[in-house]
Amino acid sequence: MTGPLRKIQKLYNFFRKVDRVRLQLASLGEQHVGYKCLDFPTIRLSVVGGRPFSCGGDRLFRPKLLSKWYGVNDMAGSAKKIYDAAAGLGSRMDDICGRDWVPGAGDHGDPDPERAITDLQRETGVSIPLVVFGHMHKSLAYRRGLRKMIAFGANHTIYLNGAVVPRVRYAQATPSFEQNQPEGSVSAAPTSRAFTIADLSEGRVEKISEVWVLVSGSRRRSSCISIRESICEM
Repeated sequence: MTGPLRKIQKLYNFFRKVDRVRLQLASLGEQHVGYKCLDFPTIRLSVVGGRPFSCGGDRLFRPKLLSKWYGVNDMAGSAKKIYDAAAGLGSRMDDICGRDWVPGAGDHGDPDPERAITDLQRETGVSIPLVVFGHMHKSLAYRRGLRKMIAFGANHTIYLNGAVVPRVRYAQATPSFEQNQPEGSVSAAPTSRAFTIADLSEGRVEKISEVWVLVSGSRRRSSCISIRESICEM
């Protein structure tokens, strides 16, 4: 085996052995909100995380990982820990959590956060203005249109699906970008990157926007332009 191939093999063997979940959690640090809460007292906002590794439906995804890292073994145990996206938001294929990949559609929302949210609102009366999740792609399977990305639940709770996929697309650079590039620089291919922004004020959602940011530039310098499309105003 030649030198370059030997290095590739060593890297491959290294990443096969490394615990990638541990690396992800370490990189997130205190910002990881899975089954946790992050408080922002200056703006009177708390962010409560749901079940990690969720991909929708009524079965736990990656149950061994959930048991190892969080001590969760079933939906009932998960419901006690989370306040995330809910089931019961419609069963049509274009509904916010509708199954678009099987005949007959159906609800593919998570039952454990539905239970957690219902119990929390009933027992404490706490306000939950916004629930955000991202496992249901905006574009339906087999090119059958677009999914509803917002749903309105009980007690003035808004459910927001942020799964605009792919999040990064190659884009054509604008003339202004090309003129501003340093002379002799090597330009990276321009890309458009998707973000979903929710504006909240006094505990209520005021506006939700889908934003595409155009990123273009050289290795030494980059520029950004954002294009905001309002998809919901309260």
